[in-house]
Amino acid sequence: MKRIIIATLVAIAGWLCVEAQMMPAPEKYNDYLEQVAQMDQRKAEFLMTATMETLAKDPKAYRQMLELAERRFSNPADAIHNEGLYLVVLKHATDKYVLSGAEIERQRLLLEGAKKNMIGSVATNFDYVTANDKSTHQLNELQSDYILIYFNNPDCEACETVKQRLAENPLINQMVNDKKLIVLAIYPYDDQKLWKKAKYPKMMINGWNQSRQIEYAELYDLPTLPCFYLLNREHKVLVKNEGSLNKVEAVLKALTTAGEVGPQPAN
Repeated sequence: MKRIIIATLVAIAGWLCVEAQMMPAPEKYNDYLEQVAQMDQRKAEFLMTATMETLAKDPKAYRQMLELAERRFSNPADAIHNEGLYLVVLKHATDKYVLSGAEIERQRLLLEGAKKNMIGSVATNFDYVTANDKSTHQLNELQSDYILIYFNNPDCEACETVKQRLAENPLINQMVNDKKLIVLAIYPYDDQKLWKKAKYPKMMINGWNQSRQIEYAELYDLPTLPCFYLLNREHKVLVKNEGSLNKVEAVLKALTTAGEVGPQPAN
């Protein structure tokens, strides 16, 4: 049985390498990544590995694909944002010697950030204070079927828009009312006056990471704000670095109508 599995994997890898060698010219890489992102996740990860291996023979093309993958796969606001595929690319870039030493170090730092709070892992704990009391609270003290962390900045126009949409979202409000969801708004930066001036809907907890550990210790990878993390009752990450409230709502709908499917860790 083991020989059959190994032979199958070798055959798949060989087929994927052929697929990778048929890649379009660099000006078509964007279309190529969009096609890969539509595939089954496992097949897409195999293909991206084969793609980077093939491109390693051409450092210029390799860098072009690496830059584009960073822009598309790591950006929560991008339609093909995919943590698993981005990890595949970063791992290849740090394991191989295609890039210069300084370039590899940058990719290593990006890989460390991408590995933080991966889907399926337990979310890193952090402290916060609220505007209503002086007590320090902890993320891991919250108990609910789901916890939606809304990293935001009151000085961010997009954050204000999303905050209003959260306040008006029927599904999220119903889940909060039914005590099946906690929405935790977290301001991770240092302007206390800005945070205190801001108004937040009553359906969410308004928190400030006063210790600044989220920023100083880089506890969470926050490429853009606003940014959502969705956790389950065990505080395992279901959604990471998501910039779209529509996508968060779609996940919540799926979880509440069909029963939760356990989070799948990225390879």
